[in-house]
Amino acid sequence: MFLEDYLKQLEHVVKRMEEKKQGDVDVFKWFKGHVIESKLEPSIEHEELYALLSLGGQVKDGHISLLINAGLLTRQLIDPNMFWFAIPNIGSVLKGLSQGRKELLSLLNRRRYKEMMLAPLEKMRLRLSPLDMRFHLRDLIGSGHLKTAHTPSGIVVQVSKD
Repeated sequence: MFLEDYLKQLEHVVKRMEEKKQGDVDVFKWFKGHVIESKLEPSIEHEELYALLSLGGQVKDGHISLLINAGLLTRQLIDPNMFWFAIPNIGSVLKGLSQGRKELLSLLNRRRYKEMMLAPLEKMRLRLSPLDMRFHLRDLIGSGHLKTAHTPSGIVVQVSKD
């Protein structure tokens, strides 16, 4: 995810927290200004997070809990002193991605030769995914689950036999 998109997600979280009046929203400014700008790795230690947040003001454990509840941080299961940076509300996208993959592969596997022309396939809609069919096709072709073949009548999408 690009940093600009992540910062937009952070703004949406701040607006949502301000509407609900849950806790001190200053911690989100500290998080954006001191932690996000200086830490580009996918994880951060508890002490480092505490130190970076304290550059903005007096940090309490409730502030870190607020960041976790907002979906910006998650604890690592292996090391409880480490946090992963998280993307808020990513669960619905990942669910749609996995269900769309399954549905598309199932659709092609039910066909007689496990293939279908690309043009009518792109026009179909998936029931279980909010994502576009073209997105899923590119995803599965890129991951090697599907392959394409050029024929005189157009492009055919086939299930890989590997």
